[in-house]
Amino acid sequence: MVVIAIDLERCTGCGTCLEACPTGALYLVEGKAMVDGALCRECEACLVACPSGAITLTEREEPVAEATRLPALRPEPAAIRVKTQPALVPFRSRALPVVGAALAWAGREILPSLAEYLLDRLDRRTTQLQARNKALNREAPASGAQGSGRRYRRRRRGGGRS
Repeated sequence: MVVIAIDLERCTGCGTCLEACPTGALYLVEGKAMVDGALCRECEACLVACPSGAITLTEREEPVAEATRLPALRPEPAAIRVKTQPALVPFRSRALPVVGAALAWAGREILPSLAEYLLDRLDRRTTQLQARNKALNREAPASGAQGSGRRYRRRRRGGGRS
């Protein structure tokens, strides 16, 4: 297999090889050119562009896998049991559902009964006040000898004249 090699002692870091590379496989590290083997396509454009001759083609042997007679043993996966402590749930997240349920129940069951009781009580009180006002209006003297109650009060406040 043929690969691009850079002699770091001869490389001046001028960057002309970087400009010549069509795939962007060359880059500078601390003022010296480096090759990214994954991007390099061995087009040899950098070889021609390098003024110091630091870039060369070298032959590299591919590693050969040795044949083995024994099959690779794969151990059975072991189940690992990990004891964990349950996460502490904040009080707020435990209490809010209970409080919400209690408020919903109170709104459904208690508030309608309480509202009906209070409205009945208000109606009775209003009826009593109306009945008392009618009774007072009947007892009030007609316009005549003493006049209305209001005039009578004014006289008394005014200094007690008769």
